[in-house]
Amino acid sequence: MKINRKLLLGSTAFATAFALASPGLAQDAPPASEQDATTVEEIVITGSLIRRDPVNAPTPLIQVSRDEVLETGQTTMIDYLATIPALMNSRVPTDNTGSVLNALGLEFANLRSLGTGRTLTLIDGRRHVGSSAGSLSVDVSTVPRLLIENIEIVTGGASSIYGADAVSGVLNFILRDDFEGLEIDANISEIASRNDRYSQRISMLAGRNFLDDRLNVYLHAEYELNDEVNSFDLPWLDRAPLVLGLDADPTAMPSDGIIDQGVFFNLNRLDRPRWGQTTLFGGQQASPTSNPNVAHVQCAGLTNNTNCFAVTPGRTFWYEGGGARLANFGTRVGNTGINRPFNVGGDGVNPADFSLFSQYPEMESQRYQAGLNFDLTPNVRAFFEAKFVTEEANFIGQPSFFTVNLWDNTYGPNSASILRASSQFDLRYSDNAFLPQAVKDAIAANVVPVYGPPTADAPAPVLGFVAAPYAQHTMFGPERFQENTREVTRFVGGFEGTFDRLAFVNNVNWDIGYTYGEVDNQNLEYGLDVQRFQWSADAVVDTAGVMGTPGAIVCRVSLLDAQGAPNGQLVDYFRGGDIRDTAYGQQSIDECVPLNIFGAGNQSEEGLAYSSAFLDVTQTNKQHQGMARIAGQLWDFWGAGPIGMALGYEYRKEYTEGVGRDASTAGRFLFLNTGPDFLGAEYSSDEVFTEISVPLMRDSFLGEYAEISGSYRFSDYTTVGEIETWGVNLVYRPIRDIAFRSSFNTSIRVPNLGENFSPATQTFWNGVVDPCDTRQIASPNRTAEERTNRIQNCELLAQQYGFGGQFNWTDESAPNAYLPAYTSGIAGVNAGNPFLEPEESESFTFSVILQPRFINNLSIVLDYYSIEVTDVIASVSAAVAATNCVNGATLNTAACNTIFRNNPSIPFGVGAPTGDPIGGFIQARSTTPPWRPKVWTSRSTTRSTPTTGSAATGAASATVWVVCGCSSRSSTPTRTIRPTPRSCRATSTTRVSV
Repeated sequence: MKINRKLLLGSTAFATAFALASPGLAQDAPPASEQDATTVEEIVITGSLIRRDPVNAPTPLIQVSRDEVLETGQTTMIDYLATIPALMNSRVPTDNTGSVLNALGLEFANLRSLGTGRTLTLIDGRRHVGSSAGSLSVDVSTVPRLLIENIEIVTGGASSIYGADAVSGVLNFILRDDFEGLEIDANISEIASRNDRYSQRISMLAGRNFLDDRLNVYLHAEYELNDEVNSFDLPWLDRAPLVLGLDADPTAMPSDGIIDQGVFFNLNRLDRPRWGQTTLFGGQQASPTSNPNVAHVQCAGLTNNTNCFAVTPGRTFWYEGGGARLANFGTRVGNTGINRPFNVGGDGVNPADFSLFSQYPEMESQRYQAGLNFDLTPNVRAFFEAKFVTEEANFIGQPSFFTVNLWDNTYGPNSASILRASSQFDLRYSDNAFLPQAVKDAIAANVVPVYGPPTADAPAPVLGFVAAPYAQHTMFGPERFQENTREVTRFVGGFEGTFDRLAFVNNVNWDIGYTYGEVDNQNLEYGLDVQRFQWSADAVVDTAGVMGTPGAIVCRVSLLDAQGAPNGQLVDYFRGGDIRDTAYGQQSIDECVPLNIFGAGNQSEEGLAYSSAFLDVTQTNKQHQGMARIAGQLWDFWGAGPIGMALGYEYRKEYTEGVGRDASTAGRFLFLNTGPDFLGAEYSSDEVFTEISVPLMRDSFLGEYAEISGSYRFSDYTTVGEIETWGVNLVYRPIRDIAFRSSFNTSIRVPNLGENFSPATQTFWNGVVDPCDTRQIASPNRTAEERTNRIQNCELLAQQYGFGGQFNWTDESAPNAYLPAYTSGIAGVNAGNPFLEPEESESFTFSVILQPRFINNLSIVLDYYSIEVTDVIASVSAAVAATNCVNGATLNTAACNTIFRNNPSIPFGVGAPTGDPIGGFIQARSTTPPWRPKVWTSRSTTRSTPTTGSAATGAASATVWVVCGCSSRSSTPTRTIRPTPRSCRATSTTRVSV
């Protein structure tokens, strides 16, 4: 994989000064006036270790002052930085809400839109510990605002100067180092006008000099409080703008002259309200294929295909109080698709209720930093700083959601209900204690037409009628939310100084220092114990009073246990065997509290508490950095200026761990992201670096100034070994009014500890779109080549899974068309890869700087940059991998090896049985595909193998080898639980009877 960025950027800035206090978008300081008697001081600027006039910066440089940040009134630091075009795609707190676990409130800079991990963030030229577990990305909100002198941004590769991760550039926060006095800054901002949501912050900086100004001590403190903003605080979300289909074009005529889509507002949605609606089994009459608004799906026998339970007038029940009635569909809108749940004026809920509840997390932060600078001698200074930051954040996500199959013929009254997936289970309708009688009667009497396939001119014909005593209850259940507490600790200490001359080197400046940083993050994730929820929903009446009170409503599993049901009768569909075989199972039976899942407001606190669950995960990042640097000036051979030289050494160690997820799971089947702990992992590096600048001319007939400079770094990592990076820069100013600057740099990004070593944790592919779906293949959006490739490759894939010749890939109206219905997200795993190679990049920049002397304070900078990243480290999503598998001229083996089509509910569907250790896919981080042929993780589990309706006997040992591509290392299976359609498997699971 390769990333390219090539752009020509132009910027014009008007200001009164363009030196270190230049405005936010000023991209270079102009030369001192010829009449100005003050000489511009040569200083160290970001992008170089050698002191020089900032006019002659060798790389593109954006400078932002402290006042610029404070005066904008932006809620967060990153909100301001994101106004700079080069940082416009930085990660703001709303980007992390609900998208990344343990990441609430984080603010990450993203230069050139190449990713936060490719932007190096420094404080006074030193590293800062990463705020996300296993990552090096720095939360810029931890930088004390009042201490900022200015922010310097290098918009080009700089690994040879600063080390790994400076692929797209560097953000360097320069802090004030000699503050005396008291400064207070306060800000209050309205972040949502509805319901008065505010962001409030107060900051204080105090400093004082002692010992004849040789000692400076300062203290910074800041408190910030941000209100939560939910979906209904935002009027545009509350209005729920939706694009709905009005007409579906036939495949042969992509445009039939009829408007295909329309925008609607203020609708109600019927299909998945809080605590549900119930729809009787029955198919929809397919429209003619010349006007395919409704596709043909055969609904003749028992199936959990959601297309056979689409909300429909006369078949959908709405719950009110303790009863139920047929739903009021008002005025239905949207004419395409089998499920049309939107209406005006009828029953339902605001569509905004289907998304994340919290759009912006509630956050409370305290930030403290203290430090001192002590002049030991006129030329040697000691420095020390300590920082402590605590941030608390919480948000409410999308509720838990379930599809409950209401039918009597999959398990008997003396058995435990069947668990089909993390969000789907069966309930017997006839004896459920909470289901209203009107719904029970309707299910028992349900008779549906059987439709044949439609023709071009006629809708699907009715072939007959069949009894169908089935229904589905689809619902949002209890809330899921996170509470996140993050603490950042950082210490910096060292010495710095200058010498007028050291041996043959003039104007020497040096520093030696040590940095230690630590981030401790505790995340409480609240959700549901799926099995307990299932068992409590399967409530019956204890007519005989076996458990104490005749007529009491009890859990079926508790009643059967009290009646002495024999072992093996209560099947545990997650662990195998009988529910009572484990202490957890027996405890769950003993504690079970029945729960009414039919209609909002009917739930007891005790019933909700019984199935509630949370994960308590603690993550830690630790960083050690020791660095020594020295720079000075050598000889001036031809009057253009002295040669500049810098040398340095850096040692760095990164450590991470994340524990609690495994212990909190404790063998339970949770509606949460479960998985093993991230055991401690680390790497260290030793690096030496150098830089040289050679002035070529000054005030000559060839021009005002020219300089060539170069840099080199040698790094030795314990994970990836030895790496070299280098850069070359050229600056040429023919006259005062114009300058040209060009640079070429190589950079690297070493895989972080999360990319290397994170364990295989559960993740989900939601909103599955199967690329082999006949509707997808026949879609007019497919090119002819894609359609041909998919037909060929999906058939080959079907053959490998034992379904060859069974599906029609071209006609979605055919009885054997492949029309998978994914009722919920598909579970899979996401994991690290210890064999990743570093990313490598080459960046080229060319700048033209125009500063016409006849227009005061005008600076125009045109930057061209080209950044190419090779061996990109990326986690390929399940959706992309599934598409890549079949889109090419032949099957893409590397992609196909990460997608598993073993869905127990959908023949040939993506997925795996409940309890499978891998699930339906692997999202593997990799470098350039096809992925490297190495095993990247292994783990073993022990569990029994359940079978539907009866207890399985014997235990099984499951050894899981997860590999990227083909591997010479393999296990020797006794038997596989997946078909083996490929010569090289991405996951080989073996079970050996004990």
